[in-house]
Amino acid sequence: MVRLEDLVKDVKMTEILYWQDSYAKTFQGSMLRLEPDDKGHAYIILDRTVFHPKSGGQPSDKGKIIGMDFELEVKKAMLNGGIVIHWAKVRNGEPKLSQVVGEVNWDLRYLLMRRHTAAHLYDHCLANATGKRVETTDSWLGDECYVGYKGKVPSTNQLQEAEKMANRMIKAGASVHVSTISHDELIRSVPDAPNIFRLPRFDSYRIVEIEDCKPIPCGGTHLRNISEIGKFTLKSAETSDLGFRVHYDVNEI
Repeated sequence: MVRLEDLVKDVKMTEILYWQDSYAKTFQGSMLRLEPDDKGHAYIILDRTVFHPKSGGQPSDKGKIIGMDFELEVKKAMLNGGIVIHWAKVRNGEPKLSQVVGEVNWDLRYLLMRRHTAAHLYDHCLANATGKRVETTDSWLGDECYVGYKGKVPSTNQLQEAEKMANRMIKAGASVHVSTISHDELIRSVPDAPNIFRLPRFDSYRIVEIEDCKPIPCGGTHLRNISEIGKFTLKSAETSDLGFRVHYDVNEI
């Protein structure tokens, strides 16, 4: 059995390309580690990647890693100590340490980007509809996607008003900005961010800010403009062990 801790030993941190450009579909990289298993799969570590690992409520990207005479189907990406590990099925040839080209499944990536940015937007809209700050507990951007919040379930009118506000803002459009700030700057600038109390301690944080909304610390992939969300659809709300969950999705117009 392959231990992820053994795979990442003495391997340098992965260069995370999706932080620079969430719209990047392909990239070139070098294999740093290759560990085949006995079931036609392999664990691969690259020096750089556009593959987002499962983390922060965002499912793993999928796609391909292609070498000179082999092809791998990436089933999932995992994060361990700042290093992204790709788990892939060998489709053609015999993989070896070499230069490769990676290609993310764009349809899946773009759907997750739309859902992720929509979740941040709904945080803002729900706070406005209820007249008080919201605090998130968890989230999931796969099927069925939801955002979890502390407290009691808001009224149906408040939930629907937040939905209407989100769609008005989507129709009008607003840019999404990404920046990096220190821990001290984080506490000063976004002390009431919805997820501030469940963040691990780091020296620096990636901040995502929808125009006219409060910034939110986030390491996921996002749209450039909320108009790309399409339409926000509120599906249901229910109580949970930590408070309540709002189930939603995004739809093309």
